Amino acid sequence: MHELSVAQAILDAVKGEAEKHPGARPLRVGVRVGELSGVNPDSLSFCFECLVQGTEWEPLVMHLDCPGGEELELAYLELEEPATDLEERPVAPGNGKGQGEGES
Repeated sequence: MHELSVAQAILDAVKGEAEKHPGARPLRVGVRVGELSGVNPDSLSFCFECLVQGTEWEPLVMHLDCPGGEELELAYLELEEPATDLEERPVAPGNGKGQGEGES
């Protein structure tokens, strides 16, 4: 079952990319698995789920695209960036700015 080693390599790549974005949380990784790649998509998905289950990576989901061809490649990684101080502060409605300014 070489799908387990492929799933581990995908997870390692995700971890490596996540380290470049401190505080970000990986949500989804997209993988292209060509029909002629020699990798069974169902087995790959199962192995990946087993690797992340019960770990800090558990929210991570793998999305498979299965085109014709021999490709086996990472297509994308979706990260959730941490909220900044500005994003966390609620904006009070009706602060006297914006609509109605300059009206008498």
